[in-house]
Amino acid sequence: MSRFLNLGIIQSTGNPDIEENLKRIEKNVDDLMTRTMKPELICGVELGIGSLWMKDQCYDTIPGRATEKLSEIARKHGIYLIPGSMTEIVKDQEGNTKYYNSIPIFNPSGEIIDVYRKMCPYYPGEEAITKGEKFVVFEIPEKSIKVGVINCHDWCFPEVSRIVTLMGAELILRPAVDPEGLYDVCKSISPTRAFENQAYFASINMVGRYNHLDAYGHSNVYAPDAALLYEAGDKECLATVTLDMDIVENARRYGTRYTEQLLRQYRYFNIKNPYADNLDEAPLYANLPKPDLTLKDQKEDLNKMGIMIIGKQV
Repeated sequence: MSRFLNLGIIQSTGNPDIEENLKRIEKNVDDLMTRTMKPELICGVELGIGSLWMKDQCYDTIPGRATEKLSEIARKHGIYLIPGSMTEIVKDQEGNTKYYNSIPIFNPSGEIIDVYRKMCPYYPGEEAITKGEKFVVFEIPEKSIKVGVINCHDWCFPEVSRIVTLMGAELILRPAVDPEGLYDVCKSISPTRAFENQAYFASINMVGRYNHLDAYGHSNVYAPDAALLYEAGDKECLATVTLDMDIVENARRYGTRYTEQLLRQYRYFNIKNPYADNLDEAPLYANLPKPDLTLKDQKEDLNKMGIMIIGKQV
């Protein structure tokens, strides 16, 4: 029997307030589940649960009050739920406070089966966020499907998608907050990640004004051969896309469109990265400065180029 998966997409606006977001997520899921094509896995946008900029109301522990409600929503409908990401607050063993941009993953029983912490925060914009260290792939055992989870800026680093692929992911989900001005730059990334990993790739992007920026929406789903299956517009919307997961298996076994044996050949070529464990030795970095990890560092760097020297900086 073929393996089909109904993927539900929630393209929403942003709100730092967790309580307001939980109400929206519950309504969005309820609405999706009343439609003819009911999703089995639903995914929302980056920071769709809550973010760092409202201090007292914006972050939570995992598990915590937010995940308790999200667990209830997943259990109510008996679905896999990736509601987007949130700012997770953690106290380490030394008592220090850390913040992560985290994606909780729920199974149909409402259990948290994993949490993905963004590995490549968008520095300096996310200077308060600590980078994660664990790749996450979870299984949908009812259909023998494996799903990899990444977060927004992670897709700029092909290694992240490739590693979850090597862990068995057949579908890669990417909640995001991509701002206006980057649509033309970014629209080629989803099909590229799909093609090079012979996987379905879904980017679920926020839409509308958020924290002084405008997210462009245009959430999308691409097939393993880089064919566009769905693209949203620039308004809030809900959608369900049916994925034939056997297409992934066939592409990896016989080649994309029965021609390009990408992953089979990847093992054969076994390309070594001589700088993998010591990037400082790469000739590229001989004259390239360290990254700007804070907004203050970035401003000073741009000022040297004569950029942002007029006007009062907030």
